[in-house]
Amino acid sequence: MNFSTDLVHSILSRTVATEARSTALMAHCDPEISKLCRSVLEQNGWDVHESPDGFAVIQHCQRDCPDIVLLDMELPKLSGLETTKKLRSSPITEDIPILVLGKEGDDSGASASLEAGADIYLRKPITAEEFALQVRSLSRLQRTCHKLQKGRSSLGEQARALSLLLDFSAALSKMDNLDAILNKMISVTAEMTSCRRVSIMLPDATGQYLNIAASTGIENYVKENVRLGVGESIAGRVFIAGSPILLNNQDDADRELETRDHRLFDDLPLLSTPMCASENVVGVLNLTDRVESKPFDTLELGYLSLFTNYAAAAIQNARTREARDQARDSIVIAMAKLAEHRDDDTGKHLDRVTLYCIKLATELRGNPLYASQINAKFLQNLERAAPLHDIGKVAIPDSILLKPDKLTDSEMAIMQTHSRIGAETIRSVLDKSPDSGFLKMAEEIAHSHHEWYNGSGYPQGLEGENIPLAARILALADVYDALTTKRVYKNAFSHRKSVEIILKESGTHFDPDVVKAFMRLETEFERLAKELADDPPLSPADPGMEKYIPREMQLSPIERTLSQISLS
Repeated sequence: MNFSTDLVHSILSRTVATEARSTALMAHCDPEISKLCRSVLEQNGWDVHESPDGFAVIQHCQRDCPDIVLLDMELPKLSGLETTKKLRSSPITEDIPILVLGKEGDDSGASASLEAGADIYLRKPITAEEFALQVRSLSRLQRTCHKLQKGRSSLGEQARALSLLLDFSAALSKMDNLDAILNKMISVTAEMTSCRRVSIMLPDATGQYLNIAASTGIENYVKENVRLGVGESIAGRVFIAGSPILLNNQDDADRELETRDHRLFDDLPLLSTPMCASENVVGVLNLTDRVESKPFDTLELGYLSLFTNYAAAAIQNARTREARDQARDSIVIAMAKLAEHRDDDTGKHLDRVTLYCIKLATELRGNPLYASQINAKFLQNLERAAPLHDIGKVAIPDSILLKPDKLTDSEMAIMQTHSRIGAETIRSVLDKSPDSGFLKMAEEIAHSHHEWYNGSGYPQGLEGENIPLAARILALADVYDALTTKRVYKNAFSHRKSVEIILKESGTHFDPDVVKAFMRLETEFERLAKELADDPPLSPADPGMEKYIPREMQLSPIERTLSQISLS
């Protein structure tokens, strides 16, 4: 065992100087060879492990892959040749560099070993210098393999990230709802970064505070209660500065994290990055609790920057569109209230009718026939559409709208045009905003809320389920309110009599299912009518039917039907 320590150190130091401590697994029968190899490797920073036989080598490699394997051809239980073959046949161990030591002059062993997959074959006896050179060659081979694997992995990650970005951009092109955009962004971000705790924070209406608008992995009570001042905490500082904060290690965390930050950030690494659109920060994306605690690298940060900026533009557009739609909707509803104010003292009519409609629709939702149709969106649209049911009255002359006496046939014909005019008015707005679900429902209600279930209503004489459900609901709510409130042409009618009239008209004027829902809620209706009353209820001053039926229903089939009901 004659070798120069300085020479060997010079050879191997160039191999391991820039590497973390490499590991070598040895399985040798010759104690002298084992001692030489261990000495050379350990002097140069390698961790050396030994296995007694071929089976033990395979088990060790499958459990904890070493950087190189050194095998004797003559191992117990499983020869070096068979061990090499098995290592090469497993996807877990197939790339480990293998050096095989054979008998002196054994040319057939060399051929068999190299054919089985060994990278280097050395014949005994060996010198330290020769061994050091061969290990250096194997280390270079191993580094090359790692670089190739890393390159393939990087290309795979790039392809995956680009695929996610393309899918995300395609999905965003079909989205105009802010919640849908935020939820999609959360799911894609979690998939792209392997983070289990992701949140998006957006400023509130004042622009002074950030709230969690969407998240995954964050408890509901945290989501509902976190409210950060702009400039406060990590996310607040990111929002005000427009630059990301990345904490990959504990030293950074100790320096940057505040106590309140732990509500959002569960573990290292963590990233809080701005979402910028047109040089404006529209929100903040927070990421933490990453699988295997893998640090964020430069390439990932580049992809995230591209992703967040693209998403920020979609969020800004959605919020602008939402603000525009809200302004439009507010104007339309304000027009409806203005039209209603012309109708003398109708007061809180729109508020009551809207609330009655929501109560009825919610009750009907429990009926299996309507469960799929009356969902949260239906209720939301109904709440906004109901106030527009009589918007067409804006076109009715005051001489007819405010007339205290019974209308003539010609006046009634003009009054009844308000349903068509209302629908046309809403349609003119809807044509410019075809995606507005509530305006579509409002058009149906305005046009059809005077249709009768038996087909004798107006303006089209629709029958049964051909009448839109929202219009069938509003028809009952509107009549109940007209019966129980004072109008310019009548005094209020009692709740009891109003219920009697509505029940009598089930299947004629009203949808029987809506009437059944009303009957289950009639005490609730009575309470609401009193709470939202414009004036204390009055008894009818005149028993004539025109004194309590809705104005637009006078001279219509309801007068003929209701005139048969006793007013006592």
